[in-house]
Amino acid sequence: MWPEVEAVKSENRRELKLTGASVSERIVKNGGSLDDAVYQLSALNLLDVNDTPLDRISPRIESLTHLQSLLLYRNKIAQLPATIGQLGELKVLDLSGNRLTEVPGEFGKLRSLTTLNLSFNQLKKLDLSALDRLSVCNLSGNELAEVPQFHIGEVHHLTEVNLEKNSIVALPEELTRQQILRVLNVGDNKIEQVPKYIAKCAKLKEFNLKGNPLKDKRLLKLVDQCRSKQVLDYVEKNGYQPPKQTPKENPSTASNGQQVLPPNGAPEKEQEEAQLKIIVRKATASAPKVTFTQEARSARPHILLCIVRSFPIANLKKFLQLQNTLHDTECNRRQLATIATHDLAKVKGALRYHAAPPAEIEITALGSAAQGKVTAEQYYADLCHQAELLRKEKKRNTYSGVHKYITLLTARELFAYLSDEEKVISLPPLTNCDETKVSATTTDLLLEVTSSVGHGPCVRVMNVLLERMLLMDVEVVSGGVAAATEQPPAASERKKKSKAIAKEAAERVAAVRYDRAATLTVEQVQLYDHEGKPHSVFPGKGDLCGDEAKRIVVEMA
Repeated sequence: MWPEVEAVKSENRRELKLTGASVSERIVKNGGSLDDAVYQLSALNLLDVNDTPLDRISPRIESLTHLQSLLLYRNKIAQLPATIGQLGELKVLDLSGNRLTEVPGEFGKLRSLTTLNLSFNQLKKLDLSALDRLSVCNLSGNELAEVPQFHIGEVHHLTEVNLEKNSIVALPEELTRQQILRVLNVGDNKIEQVPKYIAKCAKLKEFNLKGNPLKDKRLLKLVDQCRSKQVLDYVEKNGYQPPKQTPKENPSTASNGQQVLPPNGAPEKEQEEAQLKIIVRKATASAPKVTFTQEARSARPHILLCIVRSFPIANLKKFLQLQNTLHDTECNRRQLATIATHDLAKVKGALRYHAAPPAEIEITALGSAAQGKVTAEQYYADLCHQAELLRKEKKRNTYSGVHKYITLLTARELFAYLSDEEKVISLPPLTNCDETKVSATTTDLLLEVTSSVGHGPCVRVMNVLLERMLLMDVEVVSGGVAAATEQPPAASERKKKSKAIAKEAAERVAAVRYDRAATLTVEQVQLYDHEGKPHSVFPGKGDLCGDEAKRIVVEMA
């Protein structure tokens, strides 16, 4: 057994990295393959083998069922085993710089995949339409003659596509159905004309056409000298207009142009406008088990947890600002409840909600990775000291930032906290840990809401949080914007509105329409008591309520 493999096995680690001259020598001696013992590390989350003469992957890769990141870049792999499709939890796959000419049909079974890098291979054709969670795709440096098929559905995830240095001659209209596509790189291809419909990609911010033999000389100049916005504006007005296809006969229309009525004699209703959905799925075996101790019940007795699957955070700043806003409004400056969001991939094993004296709790506070772990007692004392210094410096009687929450723990003998098998991940109402913080690459989130006041505030805050997450990348195209999405708190307090104003507002809300459909997939989390008995599950039936005015529905799958 190779020493790196033996170390991972003996220390029960979840990551294995193989690179360097000595690894390359062993791979050559092993006929271009990895040590078979690698495929026995079934608990691996990450396998990284790069810059080696590795030229084959064993079909036994299917045994690495918990693999989330598979990084095999700059090797000599020419073929993938069909069993790669069995890696159901795989989210990141990097096979760049290899010798692939095709991928197996089973590749489409990688339904959890969010990031794919197949750049600088020898691929001539590719179908990625089954990868419904794919967000970032790099296919540059291949031999593609056409843009691959991507998934098209109610839920949109694809944000970035790199097709640079291929042999693509045309941009298909199907690209406009990727409604949150932000980056499209088709530089150094064989594109001569850019169709007008590309400007329909409303979210497109970066559009690279450099290095193409464009016939429109004005566009060619713009591409070399101007930003993407100017290029897209020009394409919208002066782009190539493909000839219209002969329309297919509508089965509901007779040859004389008159509408054919169904047997009941009434015209069919127009298809109902797509809604915004929150789909609640039952807890899965892969979800972390959460226990709730008696000590936590005495210190901060209310906690709700749930998992949001396949939620790529396109705008991290906006997502973090959302939490800050809810803390000040719905959570009443954290006096009613506190929100914490975690990258689920960074949460290790089972969770425990407990309480202990602050001197016995250690945490690496959010943003304090350089400082490392400190006790909750020291962290709280430091916050109090900093707050007092800032108050005197600013000559104010109030605190700001995280310092405004320190009074919530004044004279508390026990601090509540949430921990996984390796670390404390949350210390409400003050901070999360730095290790599980969300990032731009996060796709699955663990949401946490705790309260010392009651169960009701937890449910209400979680409802608002999920609703705002659903609406994050959705824009209102008609109807009452303020009423539908960001209604100010004061609006609900106006009890003396005139009937005319109330009627007008109701009509605006009822008419609200969005630029696209969206779905938020929420997975239940089961809570167990200190004896290991099932205590509760969230969200249960009735915990999440839709909003008819905002056209939001909740479905229990």
